[in-house]
Formats: sequence, structure tokens, C-alpha cells
Amino acid sequence: MSVYKPLTNEDVVTNVAKVTSGVFQDGASSIATFFTSSTQYTNTGDYNVDIYRYDPNTNASASVQFGVAYGDQQGSGSLGIVGTSGERPTAAVFGQFNQVINPPQTDKFKFSGKSDIKNFYALTFNRARIREALEPGGWELHLQAAAGNPVKLIDDSSINKGGNTDARNFAPEYNIVSGTLSGGGTTINTTAENESSTVGSYGLFYPSLGVLLLNPVRLQSIPLNLITKSGSNSDDRNAKLMYENIKSGAYFQAKREEEITSRHYFVRATATKFNSTTNETFYTESVSGVKQVVPGLNADPKTYITTVGLYNSTDELLAIAKLSKPIIKSKSREALIKVKLDF
Repeated sequence: MSVYKPLTNEDVVTNVAKVTSGVFQDGASSIATFFTSSTQYTNTGDYNVDIYRYDPNTNASASVQFGVAYGDQQGSGSLGIVGTSGERPTAAVFGQFNQVINPPQTDKFKFSGKSDIKNFYALTFNRARIREALEPGGWELHLQAAAGNPVKLIDDSSINKGGNTDARNFAPEYNIVSGTLSGGGTTINTTAENESSTVGSYGLFYPSLGVLLLNPVRLQSIPLNLITKSGSNSDDRNAKLMYENIKSGAYFQAKREEEITSRHYFVRATATKFNSTTNETFYTESVSGVKQVVPGLNADPKTYITTVGLYNSTDELLAIAKLSKPIIKSKSREALIKVKLDF
């Protein structure tokens, strides 16, 4: 039998908490192996490279972990010239990120003290993988170029509270700097402000977008010495160059961060309520066809609570909670049931 009891503010408690978890396949918070799909690279590799944790050519369960793209304002590093044939994929990538991130009338990127950067590398996670955001201070990426020493990159959220103050379409914005996460702490080797104004910082990090923008001008300097190709009308595939550096670095740690709201409903079955039911075993039938409560239950009724339904103000059923086992209820027994909803 459905018995209704209105809930008051005293019966409902709401808690909000931030929860972090590994962003990579199988719930991993770090990976050390990186693969690409030969099929994807053949079809759209001039625009971006999808990177996997497992080899998609041999593992059917392998899924894309993140993507790598290269953008150039003039379309350098890709086929095509303005006014002639060619898609100029790097210019398309540049325009897309410029429109998403920068305010109107902006055609260059600013990396700390250098504000005229016309190209970048972009590492992007899709929304399903990051859910709400990548965790600031929760990622570390290692890069290793063939001609240089490895570099370890993190964001500066540990010292840059609230992010950069530059006007962007998305906030917060943090700088990407050289440093490491170790033992729950953060070590920053050089802050973005202390980088040379001629090369700028290593890049920018946008948690809510799941995007890391890397500055090629800084990457070509020591210690990494990553030389970006910038040929005109040339299929240079710089995105693959970045993939090779990530693969050689052999370490990427990242977590996603989401806000979980937990609402607790305290359903109280007091002594004088919920003591009857429409279950046929609760009744017997008289000769005249009138149902009567089974003898013994009339004076001391006993019921069993098996389900709690939550309704809105128009009596629409919104959620059902099934108890692990029935709870006996009588005039001498009360019940307090807590229903928890996470969303």
C-alpha cells in the first residue's frame, strides 16, 4: 500500500563535495604507454592525432585518451596557401582555438610575457572523459625530444590562486610551468613570470575545457630543444612530432574533478503511521464480501516496509529506493530510513 508523508526542510540535508578520480582508461590516474591509430592518422592526421593508452590495432577495448593538434595562424606546417588549393589544416586548428579561448578581435596568443605567439600545440580531453574539469594541480606531463633533455610540466595553480587575470572566454586560466608533483606536494622550478620575455612560458591550462596549450617558442629552447617545423605548403605533421615527444617522455598523470551533490532524505515512519497495507495476506473476506483484517492483526497490526518512493509536489514518482530487507512496522515500533541521492 502506498502511504504518503510530506517531507519538510528538517527531513532533508544537502552536502556538496568535490571528488577527483583518474581520467584515463580503467580509471588510471597516470599512464606511461602511448599509441596512435593508423586508420585515424591516415584519415585526419593532418588535423590531429588521437592518443591511446593501449594499442588500438591489437586491443579492441582501447579508447582515445586525449588528442594532440598543432595550430598556426598562417597555416604553416600544412598543405595549402592562401588563395590556392589546400585545406591549410593548421590554420583551421588555430582559428578554432582562437575563437573558443580568446576574446573578439584577438589573433595571437599570449604566453606570460610574450604576447605575439602565432602557433601552439594543443592537448585536449573530450567532455565525457573529464566530465566537469581536469583537476588544477593534479596533472604532470613529461616530454622528451630526440635532441634535448626531458622536461616535466605542471600548472601553477598552487601559487596562482584564482588563475591569470587576462581576459579570456574561459576561466580560470593557469600557466604551464616546469615542475613536478611528488609525495602530494608541488615543486615549481621556474614561475611563468620568471621565464624570458623573448620566449614566454611553457603554455596555458584551461581546466573547464580540458585543454593544455603549449608554446612552441618556449619548447624549442633548452632543455627540451623541440624544433617545430613551419614549412609553407608543407605537410609537416607537427601534431605527430608532439606525440613522439609525449611517447618518449613516457609519463602523463591527470585527474578529473567534479562536484557531487548528495541529498539525504530522512523518512520517518512514526508509531501511529504506516500500520496498514493493501497486501491480500493482511485481510480475510467475510460472507458478505467485505474485507476484514486478519484476526490478531486488527488489535496489533504489523506491516513490512520494502520500498520508499520520492514524489514531487504533483505526485509524480521521481525516485525509488529498495530496502535490502523488509523492515517490520507496528504501533510499538518506529522506523527511520535514510535515502541518499547523488547527482
